[in-house]
Amino acid sequence: MLPIKEYLTKEGWKQDLEETKKDGQKIKETLTSILNVLYWDFYYTVGYSSTAGLGNGLANIKNNKSFSAGFGEAYTNNFPLGMAINLIYPVIFNQLKKTKHYRLYANLLTVGVNLGFLGWHYITGTEHPIQTMMPNFGIGLLMANKHVSETKTLESRLR
Repeated sequence: MLPIKEYLTKEGWKQDLEETKKDGQKIKETLTSILNVLYWDFYYTVGYSSTAGLGNGLANIKNNKSFSAGFGEAYTNNFPLGMAINLIYPVIFNQLKKTKHYRLYANLLTVGVNLGFLGWHYITGTEHPIQTMMPNFGIGLLMANKHVSETKTLESRLR
């Protein structure tokens, strides 16, 4: 912070304006990062919840039960935890992209998260936890690889 006498000069105002512009740029970068994390969180949560619902709904059909009841059960069991847990994808992927084996580590992380959700569906009492998670494993790997490809493409464009 400049002393009052220096601040009131033309140079003081210019210096203050430059610092304000730098602060504005930092705020913009922070907001962009937050929106990016929220985008990927929502991307994974909706994708996983939908495929969990699909798997459980199809299992219900095989047992002559309602598809929509099975879909809703798995979707609602998955969504709240997913919004919290799926925040790890953009945060950890940001660290993983600095490694030599980004795609491999991203896929291993995805398998681990899916195994955790399989356990969660057992705990919450989802009627068909394995059938619920079967589509998630495949879709999860596809979504993670899309995420890796998009971040690699974005970085190559920025260079």
